[in-house]
Amino acid sequence: MRDLKGKVQEDIVVAKDGTGDFLYIADALEAIRVYLPKPITVYIKEGVYKEKLEIPGTITNVTFRGDGPEKTIITYDDHTGKNYMDTFDSYTLLVWGNSLRFQDLTIQNTAGSVGQAVALHAEGDRLVFENCHFRGDQDTMFASGENSRQYYKDCYIEGTTDFIFGSATALFDNCEIHSKSNSYITAASTPEWVNYGYVFKDCKLTAAAGVDKVFLGRPWRDYAKTVFINCKMEDHVVAEGWNDWGRPQVKETTYYGEFGSTGPGANSSQRVDWAHQLSAEEAKQYTAENIFTGQTSQTNAYGFPWYGYQIDSSFNLEDSYNQLQKHFPDIQPVRNTAVAGVIEDNVDYKDLGYRRLKMDVFYPEHRQKDRLPGILMVHGGGWRSGHRSLQAPMAKALAKKGYVTAVMDYRLSLEAPYPAGVYDVKDAIKWLKSHAEKFGLDTNRVAISGGSAGGQLAALVAMTNGREAYESPSSGLTASASVHALIDMDGVLAFHHPESSEGTVAAEWLGGTYEEVPEIWDQASALHQLGEVAVPSLFLNSQYPRFHAGQDDMIKKLDKLGVYSEVHTFEACPHPFWLFRPWFGTTVNFVDGFLQKVW
Repeated sequence: MRDLKGKVQEDIVVAKDGTGDFLYIADALEAIRVYLPKPITVYIKEGVYKEKLEIPGTITNVTFRGDGPEKTIITYDDHTGKNYMDTFDSYTLLVWGNSLRFQDLTIQNTAGSVGQAVALHAEGDRLVFENCHFRGDQDTMFASGENSRQYYKDCYIEGTTDFIFGSATALFDNCEIHSKSNSYITAASTPEWVNYGYVFKDCKLTAAAGVDKVFLGRPWRDYAKTVFINCKMEDHVVAEGWNDWGRPQVKETTYYGEFGSTGPGANSSQRVDWAHQLSAEEAKQYTAENIFTGQTSQTNAYGFPWYGYQIDSSFNLEDSYNQLQKHFPDIQPVRNTAVAGVIEDNVDYKDLGYRRLKMDVFYPEHRQKDRLPGILMVHGGGWRSGHRSLQAPMAKALAKKGYVTAVMDYRLSLEAPYPAGVYDVKDAIKWLKSHAEKFGLDTNRVAISGGSAGGQLAALVAMTNGREAYESPSSGLTASASVHALIDMDGVLAFHHPESSEGTVAAEWLGGTYEEVPEIWDQASALHQLGEVAVPSLFLNSQYPRFHAGQDDMIKKLDKLGVYSEVHTFEACPHPFWLFRPWFGTTVNFVDGFLQKVW
């Protein structure tokens, strides 16, 4: 150990079974070089690590990654009163370092109901916790530090009293907050000069059996700030919501607020009169970018915001519906809800280092013995916006008909220009084929589908089967990226074409205008890449010709090659028709009918 102290600047593996570089996390921490010149990962293999740990301020740019919160567990059992300890000595993990990430692990304090017993004490700045569990009782999480910014994504946090407390600016995104007793969830001590304290967005508030009187928060200090936005609250949350901790004067100085709360615990009309119900415009201000604004650079060693790449959500179902219903009054959005008889599996299919790309796979609950055909579905959004969930309703409808379907993340233009998104789609196909056994997928019957920008991507991927130039040189997957059929919904087939009107948005993705990079515009156009590897193709069109640029020319080429193609055009419909009724069901049937013809 003495030889390695402070010298390690490469990735580290910690394993209880001796298969790693270190047996103990503490030894790995001691070995890491101070102020690392580049990011590293400390991979903590499955095991229960009973260690009391402190990460000093000299450790930065490190990702601590486990095998999952049920498998990699960091635990200790200190508490107040034990050996004259106070709250701030009782931690399992104390974090002073900055620019650190923690993923796929549990941090817990098992002291029990003996008083304050902290699992996580976080003081560093630019800290990210993703898919982590925090288990304990009173004071489970001390999210503190007057200048500390902390981001918790897809986490589980449990406790009894004040189990999220402190002075940090912290965003809790899509987390489960679980109360184990009748008491208080938060106890913020936000400094007066800080704009945001604790912000909970899209979280679930749950409780143990018999728990029926829980307050959202009480102020540890006079200027506590805590806001819940679009959170689902069970009936353990009391109607008044907030408590002043027996100090009436803090009603004038604290800021407690809610917006869009749902569930039996969301009693906005009965909340204390000194709490706030935010307007829609006020709620829009609670973005990660606004919450985490600081005096230092927001970017990390990868060149992206330290709290994670933020997807442009300007193209979404609800806003599209609100805009389109003025022109199509009978339109109805198809929302992403569960479908009986369809199983959903959420996976990470690619690790970019700074974030992981996700895929949702759908397949019939009752599968036949024969392998099922598959469809990978690529969302649209002008190559800069959108989300995989846009394609999920159609994926589920087709899974119900007997397909293995999947929707996926891919890198958009604001994150990485072409061909990064193409690499991602090809890697998603490889991942699906590599896991064919799990889903019952027939790897010889895999189609690719996409809408708008996703249709363009799908067409390019389909027409470049087997061409290494379109596949990631760093992909570790060995399965073929080839597909066997294409479904293109309003996706352009040629960027530079008499029928095309692609301009600034396409240029942003392709790294320049046609005049600047004509070879890239042609390289990214499926029409110009179509060759002997062409596959049967279904084209589903809206009433707007510009989204079909190059389609007639492509069909002529397919006909010449003897490759089947089919075209259907919806008259008097919006561009993203596949997201809305009355076109949704017909679209699903067109896809199913086409694939049954070609397979």
